[in-house]
Amino acid sequence: MKEKSCFKYNLIKLVVYAILAVLIFVFRDNLVAHNGLKYFIGGLMLLYAMEEILFIVLHHVHHLFHEDKVYLGFIELILGIVLLTVNFSYESVCVIWATWSILRESYEIKEIACELKNIVPKIISGVESIVVIVFSILLLIEPGHHHALIHLYLLLAELVITPLTPLLDELLEKKK
Repeated sequence: MKEKSCFKYNLIKLVVYAILAVLIFVFRDNLVAHNGLKYFIGGLMLLYAMEEILFIVLHHVHHLFHEDKVYLGFIELILGIVLLTVNFSYESVCVIWATWSILRESYEIKEIACELKNIVPKIISGVESIVVIVFSILLLIEPGHHHALIHLYLLLAELVITPLTPLLDELLEKKK
C-alpha cells in the first residue's frame, strides 16, 4: 500500500473514531446500562473486526500488520456475534469486555515492540495499552457499573490514540 493511501486511511479512521468517541461520551450512561453495554460492546467488536479484516484483505498488507492480526479480527467477529445473540448477565458482559481489551492491548504491545520507528507515538500507545490492561483486570475482578464506566472512558481515549499513533509515526518519519 502506498504511503499516501495509508495516511488517508489513518486520517479517515481518526475522524470516524473521534466521532464515535464523542457519541460514546454523550450517551455514556445509556451505554453502561444493563442491555446497552451488551449491544454496544458486541457492535464495537464487530466494527473493529470488520475494519481489521477488510483492511488486510483489500490492501494485502503483510508488512504493516502481522499475520495474527487477521486471527484477532476473527476472534472479535465471533465474540461480537456471541455477545449480540446470547443473553449474558451484566457481569458476564463486563468480563468478556475486559478479556477482549486485554487481548487487544497485549497484541498492541507486541506490535509496538516489533515496529519501533519513532519512540514518542509508541510510548503513548504503550502506556495507553498498559493502563487499559490494568483497568481490564480490575473489571475482571469486580465487574460492575463503576468499572464499566471507567473502562468506557478508557475506550474514548483509545479511539483517539489508536488512529493517531500511526499518523504521528508517518509525520515524524516524513520529517526525518
